[in-house]
Amino acid sequence: LSPPDGADLPATTRSVLDETICMQQLVDDLLVLARSDAGLASNRRETVDLDEIVARQVQRMRAAGRVAVDARGVGAAQVDGDPARLGRALGNVVDNAVRHARSTVTITLAEQDGHAVLAVTDDGPGIPDDRRDEVFERFTRLDSARTVSAGGAGLGLAIARDIVVDHGGTIAVDPDHHSGARLVITLPLAPS
Repeated sequence: LSPPDGADLPATTRSVLDETICMQQLVDDLLVLARSDAGLASNRRETVDLDEIVARQVQRMRAAGRVAVDARGVGAAQVDGDPARLGRALGNVVDNAVRHARSTVTITLAEQDGHAVLAVTDDGPGIPDDRRDEVFERFTRLDSARTVSAGGAGLGLAIARDIVVDHGGTIAVDPDHHSGARLVITLPLAPS
């Protein structure tokens, strides 16, 4: 409350606010995982237009202006689930892609063999073959030089996996994609 002479009060305030927001996000992520582990995650189920969730994420990415977003391959698909949790899962995957992209993130969504297949691709450095499964484990950060503020706590993809699995789906790194990373979420389509 009484800054020393020469202290930049606005910069200090901004730094404290940024750290508080980062801590709140970490606490929120840990609570999501704790609820999931305890079997207390929301079991709300309704028909969800997955393309609408994708559209909100695309709008968010474009507003941030960090990367170009290609969503031309997004079609309609409905699944049964909790729209808030599915939005969080996709948001975590998208945030990861934006963080690693050099310039572009591409999102596609299509119906295939009774499933919604959602892919998020970035043009970044990619994921080493031997670490494709590891990226979905808690507290995994591939670049050990990254800090929590620069790259998160390594919980985003673990949360996304828990949510997707809870919805009867799968999430994986596409082993055939070698220019950047391509994460594919597959969810059962809602009954007609």
